[in-house]
Amino acid sequence: SYTSQICINCEKGNHRLGLDKSEWLDVREWDCPNCGTHLDRDINAAQVILKKGLATQ
Repeated sequence: SYTSQICINCEKGNHRLGLDKSEWLDVREWDCPNCGTHLDRDINAAQVILKKGLATQ
């Protein structure tokens, strides 16, 4: 999964919520189907990248 598709709260991927790639690019906010957390796609992706980066230190 891309970082924008991984929930920062539960760390599970949403598999683009069943959307194709071009449809997913139009989604700005989404609710995680696993834990229900409401996420901003770009902020969530940045948080996932930061968390992964910090984990490698």
